[in-house]
Amino acid sequence: MEKISVQEMMLIYDKQLQNAQKIQQKIIPDTNSFKSSYYSFYSYLKPFRRVGGDFYDFHIFDDNCISLILADATGHGIDAAMLTGMVKLIYSYSLRSNGIQRSPSLLLKRINQEIENLLGFSFFSSMSILLNPNTCKIYWNNAGHPPGFIIRKGKYIQKLDPVLPLIGMHSMINIKEYKDLINDFEPGDKLILYTDGLTEGKNVNGEEFGVERIQNVIEKYSDSSIDTLCKIIINDNLEFTEGNEASDDICLLGIQFDN
Repeated sequence: MEKISVQEMMLIYDKQLQNAQKIQQKIIPDTNSFKSSYYSFYSYLKPFRRVGGDFYDFHIFDDNCISLILADATGHGIDAAMLTGMVKLIYSYSLRSNGIQRSPSLLLKRINQEIENLLGFSFFSSMSILLNPNTCKIYWNNAGHPPGFIIRKGKYIQKLDPVLPLIGMHSMINIKEYKDLINDFEPGDKLILYTDGLTEGKNVNGEEFGVERIQNVIEKYSDSSIDTLCKIIINDNLEFTEGNEASDDICLLGIQFDN
């Protein structure tokens, strides 16, 4: 058998990464594919490597309600990207069930069941929401994910803290009930979601960007459009971590209920 040189092996691996990157780009929707008469949407996704474990997806129903999921798999690279591919399939399949598609909590329950059955010890955080413009409500649940932020008119900020454990751990913990949490989400309100790659980014002194800095930006620029607000958060993070190489994927999502 002819031996393969190290250089040839690196070329093969690089080609595999390129293919994996193309696949992942296809399963994660582009910002421009978000078409809504009620909401504006912003997304920023930067893998630590060519592919990563940060993932989001959304579905717009015929009555203008919107389901959205954000997930952050443990690890990096191809193994994490494969897990996000499975989450994509489970999410899409679960939306076919009338009893699950409108319930973020039951959606997370289904995803957890499938992941535990198929993969065993695989873990990731996830945030699942349903926006209903007809009732001006947001239905949500948070499985071990960094807190989201609802920004209301008058600069009032509400945190959406973790309620459930990480996906992959639910069978280890006695969860009596999967219940959707409900908050008002009215015209002019905004929603910020992100993965921990944003908050755990470090400067040259080893200090983390942190949740508090995100909240400070939100408080200062809460009157800005969702695009502008998200771009300011990203720019602040890039300036803060300048000179220090990223060590995790970064994802930031923003939604605004248009007036």
